[in-house]
Amino acid sequence: MDSMPSSHIFWTWSAQARVNPIPVERAEGVYFWDVEGKRYLDFNAMTMCVNAGHGNRRIIEAIKAQLDTLPYAAPGMVTRVRAQAAQMIASLTPGGALSKVLFTLGGADANENAIKLARGYTGKHKILTRYRSYHGATAGAMALTGDPRRHMWEPLTMPGVVHFLDPYRYRSTFHRTNPDIPEAEFTQDYLNHLEEIITYEGPDTIAAILMETVTGTNGVIIPPDGYLQGVRALCDKYG
Repeated sequence: MDSMPSSHIFWTWSAQARVNPIPVERAEGVYFWDVEGKRYLDFNAMTMCVNAGHGNRRIIEAIKAQLDTLPYAAPGMVTRVRAQAAQMIASLTPGGALSKVLFTLGGADANENAIKLARGYTGKHKILTRYRSYHGATAGAMALTGDPRRHMWEPLTMPGVVHFLDPYRYRSTFHRTNPDIPEAEFTQDYLNHLEEIITYEGPDTIAAILMETVTGTNGVIIPPDGYLQGVRALCDKYG
């Protein structure tokens, strides 16, 4: 690391005195190399941000072309690429139902804005999220996060968040002695649990249910068939 001094960098999610980062020199395709020439297979795509591969020429050339034309435009202005990107994203939503796109700087930022929109639109304050979840490291997003990383920050984070259990068959809270329960019954038990939470908390106090469709950092938990549709039905039922 002598060739890449990092004493002025503050590292996230780390005990600073014990940090020993990999000194990355370059990357290409699915690999990256450190300063000594050691090659690594990047299974994590640099925290899932390089899913098209390192050094993708199509992406690099598009970035270069945009920098040559217009490096930055204020949020209150419209540009050709901003309008095109919004149109493309809106077209991918089910039935084109979501016709507006708010561009943010990252996932935590997006979740913070989603909270503001939900609370402002409904006039309600509670947000329901799952225990096995990660929604970001800002104050509001950390409150939404269900995993244990939130514990030490909870006195300082946003109030009004209620967590519920996710349908995780491997460590099922409801079916530890019967792991082979039929999927439809398994799914319904977790939907019943969520509905119970909604009724106990009071539907008139709940602004939104926010969750990852597929849980990421807490285990890549894929929801069983019918679960997401069931959550949608509960939202429709209780408003």
